[in-house]
Order: sequence, then C-alpha cells, then structure tokens
Amino acid sequence: MPAPPAPAPDTHRPSLAPAVAEALAAGATVVTPNNRLARRLSAQHDAASQAAGLRVWPSAAVVPWNAWLATLWRDAVGAGNADDAPRLLTAAQAAHLWRRVVANDLAHAAPLTDAAGAAALAGEAWERLHAFGAGGESWRGWDSTAVGEDPAAFARWAESYRQALREAQAIDLAQVADRLLRAAPPWREIAPAAIALAGFVEPTAQQRRLFGGLAAAGVAVTQVDAVASAEQRVEVLACGTPREEIASALHWARARAEAAPDAAIGVVVLDLAARRDEVRALAEDILCPALQWPGQQAAARPYNLSLGTALADVPCIAAALDLLALTGGALAVDRAARLLRSRYLPGDDAAWLRRAAIEARWREAGRDEIDVAALTRTLAGAEAPLAQRWRAAYDASGGAGRAVPREWCQAWRRLLAGIGWPGERTPDSAEYQALGAWDDLLVTFATLDPVSGRLGRGDALAALRALAEETLFQPESAPAAIQIVGLLEAAGLPFDALWVAGLAADVWPPPARPNPLLPLAWQRERGVPRSSARRELDYARALMAQLARAAPQVVFSHPQRSDDHHCEASALLAAWASGPPPPVPAGTAPTMFADRPALAAIDDGQAPSVPAGTLLRGGAALIEAQSDCPFRAAAAYRLGAAPWPRRGEGLSPLERGQLAHLALAAFWRRVGDRASLLALDARALDATVDDAVGEALRGTAVDERRWAGLPPALLPGERDRLRRLLQAWLDAGERGRQDFAVLEIESPLTLQFAGFALRFRQDRVDRLADGSVAIIDYKTGTTVALGKWFDARPQAPQLGVYLLARRAAYPEQAVGAVAYARLAPDALGWVGIAADADRLPPLSTAASATRGALADWAAVAAAWQASIGALAQEIATGVAVVRPRDTGSTCRRCGLQSLCRIDGLDADAMGETGDER
Repeated sequence: MPAPPAPAPDTHRPSLAPAVAEALAAGATVVTPNNRLARRLSAQHDAASQAAGLRVWPSAAVVPWNAWLATLWRDAVGAGNADDAPRLLTAAQAAHLWRRVVANDLAHAAPLTDAAGAAALAGEAWERLHAFGAGGESWRGWDSTAVGEDPAAFARWAESYRQALREAQAIDLAQVADRLLRAAPPWREIAPAAIALAGFVEPTAQQRRLFGGLAAAGVAVTQVDAVASAEQRVEVLACGTPREEIASALHWARARAEAAPDAAIGVVVLDLAARRDEVRALAEDILCPALQWPGQQAAARPYNLSLGTALADVPCIAAALDLLALTGGALAVDRAARLLRSRYLPGDDAAWLRRAAIEARWREAGRDEIDVAALTRTLAGAEAPLAQRWRAAYDASGGAGRAVPREWCQAWRRLLAGIGWPGERTPDSAEYQALGAWDDLLVTFATLDPVSGRLGRGDALAALRALAEETLFQPESAPAAIQIVGLLEAAGLPFDALWVAGLAADVWPPPARPNPLLPLAWQRERGVPRSSARRELDYARALMAQLARAAPQVVFSHPQRSDDHHCEASALLAAWASGPPPPVPAGTAPTMFADRPALAAIDDGQAPSVPAGTLLRGGAALIEAQSDCPFRAAAAYRLGAAPWPRRGEGLSPLERGQLAHLALAAFWRRVGDRASLLALDARALDATVDDAVGEALRGTAVDERRWAGLPPALLPGERDRLRRLLQAWLDAGERGRQDFAVLEIESPLTLQFAGFALRFRQDRVDRLADGSVAIIDYKTGTTVALGKWFDARPQAPQLGVYLLARRAAYPEQAVGAVAYARLAPDALGWVGIAADADRLPPLSTAASATRGALADWAAVAAAWQASIGALAQEIATGVAVVRPRDTGSTCRRCGLQSLCRIDGLDADAMGETGDER
C-alpha cells in the first residue's frame, strides 16, 4: 500500500513566544497541558530555526504532561530508583481494567446499569482523586452512610481496582507523580535541569506537589507565556442565532486569511463537540464552496477542524468491526445494510449499488437482525462469488473459544483478509491513515494480555469495540490557515487573530457538574473541576484572560437568541468593550478560497416520450400517480423509484389489506353467488370462512419467513381478525343485496391508451339481476368523496380506468355500476356509482354523486374518458413536472421527496398548485 505524500511545511503560525524561545535556548524542557500546544510550540521552534538560516538544529524539548510523566517514570525505573519498580499501565490497559472491575461488581449489584458508562465515570473519578487529593487512598476514610450510594460504590470499585493493580504489579498514570515523590529518586539523574510550564491555566494539586518536589531538589521550575503578542485588541460582538454567530466567525476568518495567507486564524467554538457536524457544514459552504463538488472530497481544505471522531465511526473501521461482530452474533438491520453499502468490500465501483438493494428486501420481510447465514444467503443473489468467499471465511473462523487478545488479533486479521476487507481500491490519504490507526488499535488491543487474561469471543469483540470508541481519530492534513477548535483545546495556543464564539450567560461560565462518584464536599474542598459554581467562575475568568492574550486581535461573541429564547452576554465579557470586529486589511484571495462555479439551469420536468406499443408497469396506479403528481408517476413507474420500506411492529397495513383481499377472493371462489351464500347455515358458513382465511394466510401476501420473524401470537390474532371481518362484511354488505353472481375474481385486463398499454387485475366483477355487471374493488383504507372522482385531475381514478378497460374489452357487455367495497371495521359499506338507483343499492347515481354536474351514466363514462385520457396523454408525452395536487396528503403518501427536492422549490416553481396548497 503506497504511503500518502508528506504534508507541506506549516507556514500558518505566529512567532514563537520570547519566553518559550528563551527557555528552549537555555536547555529547559517545556511541558504543556495537551498535545496540541506541544505540537504548535515545536512547529514554531522549527520555523524560527529555519528562518534564522539554519539547515540543522536540535529538536525542541516540548512534551505534553502525560508523556513527560510517563518518561519520568521509565527513567526512574531504568535507574533503579522507583520502589518495587511496578510497570506502568497504558491508558487502554487501565480503561480495560476499570471496565472489568465495574462489570464484575454490577453483575451482582445492578445488572441493568450501564457498565461501560459507569467504568468511564469511575476512571475519571480515580484520576481526579489523585490529581486533587493529598496523594493517599482517601476513599478508605469515607463513611458510606454519609457520602451516599454512588461514592460508596466507587470506594468499593477503587479498592478492587487497587487490588487488581497490586496483583498485576502495576500502577497507572494517575499514580505516577505521587509514587515518584514517595520514592524520592535523585532527580538530577532523571529530570532535566530546568522545566518551563507553558499553557497551564490552573495546575492540579498533584502537579503542584511534583513541581515543588522538583524545585526542592534543585530543578529550576518556571511558568512561561506561550503567547508572543505584546498588544491585544479585544472586541465583544453580539450575533443573532448560534448558527449566524458561527457563520459570522467563519466569514471573518476567511477575510483575514485572504488578506494574510500566512496568518494563523483561530475560531473557538464553546460547544464544538455537540455542534461538530453543523460547524463542518458551515465551514465547507463559507470557506471552500468550490470543494463541495464530487471528486473534491480528498482535496486540501483551508481549515482544520479539531475534535476528531471516534475510530469506531470511521467508515472503513466501522466496516471491519461489523464484519468481526458477525462472528459472534447478529447485526441490527441498519448496521448490516451499512456494511453492504461499504466501499471497503471487494468488488467494482458499482458493486455497492447491487448490494444496497438487499436492505429493501430485509425491511420488506420485517427483519430486525441479520446474522451470517441470512447475510450470505441474500448476498448470493447479488454477488454469488462474494457470498461464497464470505461463507468460507466465516466457516474457517472457528467456534466460540477463549484466547488472549494477541491471539484474537491474529484470528481477526486472517478473517478480514479472507473476507476481502478493506477492498481493492487504492486508499486516499485519510483512508491510509485510518488503516494505520486500525493496525495501531490491534497492537494496543494485544497489549491487554496482562490485564485481561483469556477472553471469549463476545468479550473480546466488546473490548475491541470499546477501545475503538475511546480512540479519537483525526487524519493529518496539509497545514491550514484557519483552525477551528474547542474551548479547552485553545488554552495556551497562540494565533494572529482569534474569534471565540458561544459565550452566552446561560452556558458561560459552565454550570457545575461534579463527578457523581466522588463526595461533593470532598470535591468542593479541593477545587475539583466542575464541582461548584465558584470553581467554574474562577476557572472561566483565568481561561478568558489567557484567551484575551492569545492574539493581537480577539473577538468574543455571543448569540442573542437560541431555541426561541433570548440570550444575554456572559457577565465575564463586561471587562471588554462591545463593538464591531476589527477591520480587515485588504489583500488578495488565495485560490483555495475560490467560490463555487456558476450553476447551469436545466428543465428536468420533461421525461422522454413513451414509444408506441410500450407496456407500462403500474396499471391503474400509474394513472392515479400522474393525477396526484406527474413527477411521482415518472419516478415510480418509469424509473423504478420506490420509497424506502418502513416496518413497524407486526404486519403493515398493506399486508393486512392483501390478506383481506385474498380471504374474500377465496370465499367467493367457494360460494359463487348470493343464493349460495344465503343457503349456508351458521356452521357451514363458519367452516367456509375458516377455509378462506386459512388459504389467505398460506398465500403470497405474507410468506413463511415473514411469519417466522413475527411474534408467535400474531398469526392466531390475524386469523381471528380476518374471520370477524369476513363475517361482518357478509352481513353488512352482501346479504341485503339483490341477487348477484360473482362472474370474475382477480381477472386480468389490458387497456390501450394514448399509444401505450396498461395491464391490471380487477378484484371482482359481479353479474347483476338485470344482466349488467358491477366492477368491484376492495378497499381496506379510506375512500375519496365521490365528487372528487370527476375533478379536472381526478382523485382515485382506479374505477374509472376499470370501466374504460371493461368497455373496450367487452363492448357488448353493459356495465351497470362501479363500486368500492369498503372493509374498514368502523365503516363497512359500499361507495360508488350505479346507472340507476336500483342496480346496487345504496350506490349513488351520476346526478346525486356530482350534484347534477353529470346527468346520467353515459356522462360518467364520457367524463372519465376525457380526464383519464388527458392523464394518459401526459404520460405518453413524458410530462414529469413536480406538481403535487397538494403538499400535504399527496406528499406524505409519496416518499420520494429526496428525488424531487420539493422542499427547495418556491411557490412560482410549483406552478398551478399554488391555490391548492
């Protein structure tokens, strides 16, 4: 796999702060609170050395706190000065140990509790206990009756965790500083002669103890300012909504980057973690609109967005995790469908489209979960070679054994290679880095051997997924002028211009949110983060003062309204004057900020005309769809588009309606006419209904696999429903009619119209007492008012289509009525029109149905010939404009809005539907 090109040198940075430069020149090690600041200071040092004309220079000794602490411990152990020399657990090993301790406890105490969430809280509480405590095991002194249930549980977990560490002869990073102080190593052998602290807003009690111990041992410990700016201009700006505030900040940042392409521009978003997707979308639209077109996904952006996503959510890694999860059970249908759509499987570029159609079949069958057998069985119809390959790979993966993490990693690598992950494409830079992160993840997982022991398949997969969810991934990209970061990430970072957004009074300073596993009084006494409003106020003031010095030009902003309520500015902004943002010097825009190209306008409301003699799919439903909305007809019946299947609990209304149709068809095949119906006694009628219902339930409406996926109680319940429905309909709709005989059931007809043909089936045709026939269609849902059948664009034209087709096929046969047999349990009855009132009571006549607009039966046929003929002509000529009858019921029933994009059309584009909306 080829390596991606190396990123270009980072020219987007302000000068190295003099205090930091002096400390590095004097040989001090600069310690920062986070990785981002350490990388920034190192890059500034390299740029300054290069600007000074140096071709070779020593690397800057800049390290983040955690890495420096781990180095101190390793050096102390190597020098033989640490007591008992326990090994240092990695963060992954410590997190796994916490999950094991908490899960074991909750398995006995409260099995329904979220063990993973509780373990994360416990790990945070353990870190704060050591960072802000006195260095001892203070949980042992807590009174369980006084501190509450949650801290008492944590004390129990902490004791178990401590015992597990002792058994493993290990410590974790939270304990290192205090263990070093207790061991009292000769600091001059392992510590640098001078340490400079950069970017620390408020050092913890543990950090102060360690720095004090170092100072007492003769190590020079100083605090330096990482910001080089000597002059600051700070403005406070009020914006409209939070979205408008971010948009203003991005426009401001773009203007400054255009004026000074080498400047470092910072945009700080208070709640970036919650708004990351929204901020990214705005950044794409404002900062690089030209890069939103297809083929530009991997192009360098003029911005970097921090707070990477969990590695488990990166598409290629999510596919690998789901492939592995199938070895231990089933996937939810949405995850299985996402897997089949993945581009990280073997096959050509169009393969994912063939596989994507499988999801519709799963959803139509009502599947909730998909296992390996179901996946490979359905995959065989789309890609048989891939299905065979997967079946062989999964069969070779073995049963449910137990192994150490290292052995699981080897087995997983073999399985993924056998399946064909990550596909045959050459990965781009971000994908290449993600695949590298996957390798690192497996290496990290393999290091769990000492704390995990042998794991079963399910536990191993759960541990791997937990590790992937805890690991943040953000691919390295080319240096960018604009850095979009969270509030805490910005602490100590220097910029040439900085905008801090979201500083409303209701969120800044943030509310107190103490860790529930530590006693509240203990946290407040020691100033633990988030423990009290006073603590948050003091921290917010210190951080604001640091941000105000982070750049020569700083903007603090707040929204004026959010979620329909008014927002006040944070009281901490009162120290600076309100006003417009600083002026932007003139400059030339770099090409990376080029606007999107001009759009070409095309008329997509005209489809190709239908070739003469074509048999179109859809039958009467095509005519109805053309009347409802021409686009819907063209999309559904000419392009084959269909709304995504939606399944609720149990059978769908469509399935229940199909079962009613089948049951009635089976009944009338047995009975045949009204006379035979009346001749059946109660027992014979019950037996005939039972037979008809049984035949329907065995029919094609709901197959055996579908029944197998439904609750067992549903089948007898549906049988009882159909029995009651048939009995009620026969009593309410059939017994009281004049004599009739069922002439046809599910009879096919073809209608030639406007040069094309339609084929459909009529539910039922009765021969009436006078020799004419009645066309009957079963309707289990609602019916449209009779008058709307004859609108210019008729609603429910199905019976009209059947009438015209019947007259064309059998010109010698008189049609005396068309009717819906309405089978809604709360509204059983007939809805339709008859040639005269005696044909099929209680149907309406033409005059009564249309309030005199149509005088007689001949006028009914003529009206339908005109209106349905006009719709057929539209279909033939390719009329496919987005023109729904109304955007309420018509659009709700359509489900194709993602194709027509009706929400983006204005009233003028809607054409003549404006009055009907």
